[in-house]
Amino acid sequence: MAKKYELDDLLRVREIRKDRAEKNLKQAQQLLKEAEQALVKAKQELEDYKIFVVKETRRLYDQVLKKSINKREIDNLHFMVKELQNRVFDYQKRVEDAILACDKAKENLDNCREELRLAERNIDKIESMKDVWREEMQKEEERQMDAEMEDFTTKPR
Repeated sequence: MAKKYELDDLLRVREIRKDRAEKNLKQAQQLLKEAEQALVKAKQELEDYKIFVVKETRRLYDQVLKKSINKREIDNLHFMVKELQNRVFDYQKRVEDAILACDKAKENLDNCREELRLAERNIDKIESMKDVWREEMQKEEERQMDAEMEDFTTKPR
């Protein structure tokens, strides 16, 4: 009957860790993909809003030029234009946040890759030790068979 390898339980634990590392890697890849998509979207929204600000500012000024207005209406117009321009900073902040999220997702992905490499390396170490153990067990079985064969040698008559 073959002996059980003493590190089989440890090998199973290492394989579970490897499976978990693979799962984490896939999740990290998905998170990076989503972060990159969010960045693209935030950049597009910023560009779209900048175009909107230019068009809306022109429209407001064109509207004012077509009629006579008082000082209060001019101040109100300047305030509206300034508010439109200030909202650009909100969109820029979203882009910056999306860039940070991408960087964090890339770092997480690198960490998950390293975790998987480590798990694979640990399994390989145990597997190589198991191979050596198998060879030793095979040699021991052969030695025992040889010893048994010597016991059954026939005596001369």
